[in-house]
Amino acid sequence: MTHRIVSHLTRAAAATLATCVLFSGSAAADVSLGEKDGWSAFLTGRLQTFGNFNDGQGRPVNVTDGNGQPVELRGGGIDRGSALPEYPVGTNQQTTLDPGHVQEMRMRTGFTGNVLGFGIRRRISETTEILGFSAVTVGIDSDERRKFSIVRPDWRESFLRISAPWGSLTAGRMLTMFSRGATEISFLYGYRYGLGFPGGVTPAGQSTAGTVGFGVLANGFGAGMAYATPVLAGLQVTVAAFDANNIVGTQLLERTRWPRPESEITFERKFGLGMIKLFANGAWQRLFDYNGTPRSADIYGAGYGGRIEVGPVRFGVAGHWGKGVGVTYALEPHGSLYFTDRAQMDVTQAALVKLRTVDGYYGQLQVAVLKALDVRAGAGITRVKRLPEDTSAWNPDPLMPFPTPSVGFVTIRQQMGIGGGLTYHAWDNLHITAEYFRAVFEWYLPTPAPPTAAPSQVMNSVNAGVTYDF
Repeated sequence: MTHRIVSHLTRAAAATLATCVLFSGSAAADVSLGEKDGWSAFLTGRLQTFGNFNDGQGRPVNVTDGNGQPVELRGGGIDRGSALPEYPVGTNQQTTLDPGHVQEMRMRTGFTGNVLGFGIRRRISETTEILGFSAVTVGIDSDERRKFSIVRPDWRESFLRISAPWGSLTAGRMLTMFSRGATEISFLYGYRYGLGFPGGVTPAGQSTAGTVGFGVLANGFGAGMAYATPVLAGLQVTVAAFDANNIVGTQLLERTRWPRPESEITFERKFGLGMIKLFANGAWQRLFDYNGTPRSADIYGAGYGGRIEVGPVRFGVAGHWGKGVGVTYALEPHGSLYFTDRAQMDVTQAALVKLRTVDGYYGQLQVAVLKALDVRAGAGITRVKRLPEDTSAWNPDPLMPFPTPSVGFVTIRQQMGIGGGLTYHAWDNLHITAEYFRAVFEWYLPTPAPPTAAPSQVMNSVNAGVTYDF
């Protein structure tokens, strides 16, 4: 089912996209492995373990429209998996009005997961340095609570970078540009040592989601080449070309031809006891019909925002807007992002795919109330806009050779998240965190509308755990 695919992708990819904010060869936490012939090798990483308790509603099922016809919910929500729900009294199944009560507890990794990075660097001259870096992320929890399931490593980064007075050139697998600033805020001020939204109840993932999907469109990793200009009066421009990404599941726009251009412009200035950083980024990609017809569609989006630090106070805001860009992470196969208009078949029997618009807004505050204690709170919302075709929930397939029941659908309307917590820095590298996160999912009403409220789901998560970084 679409929502299960999206939930798995959220856990396995979007949740840990902030890892390379730390693990991109920064020397701040490097462990030296030695030097030889001008080369220096280093190690960096982190280990996390959290107890995650979830309490809330099951994902709505058996949804019907005003005519009593079944309606599919596309995108959003969190599947109960094998967690045992408490069904409404007198029934043996979930219903539209009461989808059941779900409670469960897991042991998980956090937002960044367990990461081990290796790097080598060499200074070619007084002004030029070459860096090679590679990092792997590993989770701790087994899929569906099955201890025999293999926990597979996820090799997320592997790149070469040359830095000189003319700027820097990076080639390999790296963090992409689009929506990088929002992911950075969520990591630095929110879930560097936390978990946030679990991303799924029962199934496992490499790590969890933080605030990804709730105003934060995580950027992700990709193979490509990027050039960053020198910093001039606080201003820096980065341009990149990444390996194209086809959107699996559209059935019609799953071919690509050219690399995807992305870019980001940042302005950073330090002052007194603080600093300010502003950013804007974007991406564009053209998709083609896999049937070989001339039909195509453009996916594009922009992100923007900034963060400020004044003494013990850190605050960041971010937003994004785009067509077909994603709900949890950029360029994901999210079922709520496209509409297959089978009423507009052409002579090749290829339908027209129309992409929906998405926007999101996010704010995060962190305050160091004591030298060793940080308190934080944040909130965000992601919204999916309807197409004119969505006023009708029915989309029959005219190619079917015989009459068949057609199921209507509605997409996710918005996802809201609010969370807070505190982190105690026991030592320089040991961090203890306790936090709370509330996720609210709301879908559009079917057409014709039933005499009930729109489908929704609420999930509360309480997390506590420890992070050790080096």
